[in-house]
Amino acid sequence: MARRAILIVDDYTTKCSRCGKGARIQDTHHTRLLSGWGTPAPHDRPCGEPFVAISTRRLGVTAEDLRALRPDLPAYAAGDLPAELKER
Repeated sequence: MARRAILIVDDYTTKCSRCGKGARIQDTHHTRLLSGWGTPAPHDRPCGEPFVAISTRRLGVTAEDLRALRPDLPAYAAGDLPAELKER
């Protein structure tokens, strides 16, 4: 099965669901780190996985809000990820 990552939008940052590290919202693959609150450690590396959807854990954010950020990705509100995209 091909690996995949979900771009997760939090209150002040975005991160990769595959490795949990910060991600830049405009990237198609997790190839650059977003520092968030500080500088990433020198040994930290992005996982390189393609983003196949955008989601959030914030209950007040709708799929429409997420589509406005990344119209090229399927968008899912908190708790609405289809089973095939959930981590096993």
